[in-house]
Amino acid sequence: CSEVGGRMQPQQAHHRTNGNDAGAVSLPTEECFEKLRQYVGGCEVELRGIEEALEETVTEVWDAFSDVIAVRYEATEHCETHELIRTDHSLVGKVMMALSSLTTEMSSLREHAERRFYAPLASFGERFEDGSLPEGEESSNVAALLPLLEELSVFVQQCYSTVLNAIAQLSGVYSDKSKHYRETFKGARVGAFLTALGELLRVLVTLDAVIGSNAELRLSWEEYKRMLQSAALEPEMFGINSKRVGRLLMAVMRLEGEVLCGGIFRGCAMQQFTAPAPDGG
Repeated sequence: CSEVGGRMQPQQAHHRTNGNDAGAVSLPTEECFEKLRQYVGGCEVELRGIEEALEETVTEVWDAFSDVIAVRYEATEHCETHELIRTDHSLVGKVMMALSSLTTEMSSLREHAERRFYAPLASFGERFEDGSLPEGEESSNVAALLPLLEELSVFVQQCYSTVLNAIAQLSGVYSDKSKHYRETFKGARVGAFLTALGELLRVLVTLDAVIGSNAELRLSWEEYKRMLQSAALEPEMFGINSKRVGRLLMAVMRLEGEVLCGGIFRGCAMQQFTAPAPDGG
C-alpha cells in the first residue's frame, strides 16, 4: 500500500500541475475574447450611427458629408429686368432700368471675383513640405499664374468702368440742380444699388489685401522678373528671341503696375469722375 501510495503521489502532483497550467492558459484567452467583444460592440454602435445618419426623415437637415446629393425646392426667378418695371413715367422707367442693370452687373462681378480670384491668389506658393524649391520652380509657378493675372487685369478694368458708370448715374439723378431730382427722385431710396456698389468696392480692397499678404507671391514675382531681365540681356543663352522677351517683360511690368503693387482700389478712386451737365431748371 505504501508503494501504491508512493506511486500515486507523483501522479496527483502531475494532475494538479496540469490544472494550474490550464487555468493560466485560459486567462489570456478570456482577455482576448473580451477585447473582441468590445471591438464588435463598438463597430455595432458605429454602424448604427451611420445607418441613422443615412436614414431619410422629414426633420433631418441635409448634411454635405453624409448626403452627397441634395434637391432644392426653392422657386427660381426667370424674369428680365424690363419685365419687372412698369410705369407710365418714361424717365422713371429709364432710371430704374439703368440702376437695376448696374446693380445686377455689380453683384455678378462680386460673385465672379469670389469664385475665380480669391482662392488661387491666396494659396499661391503653398506646398505640403517645407524647404527650398528646386531651381527655376518659382519662375515656372509665376509663368503658370500669368494667364490668371491677365484675366484679373481685365476684370479690374471692367470694375473701374462699372463703378464710373454707377457714380455717373447717381450724380445725374441726385443733384440739387436737377429739376428731375426735385420733382421725382428726391424721396427715392436706392439701398440695393448702394449696397451692390459698396460690395464691389470691397472686392477691390480685398484683392489688394489678398495679393499683398502673400509673401511667396512677391518673392516669386521678383525672381521671375530677374530671370526675364537676364534673358533680355543674353537671349542666346536662353535660346529665345530678344524681341519676344522684351514684349513679355513689358507685359509683366504692366501687370505689376495694374494688379500687384497694391493699387487696385486706389486706381478706381483716382478715376476722373465728371458729373453730367445739369438739365434746365
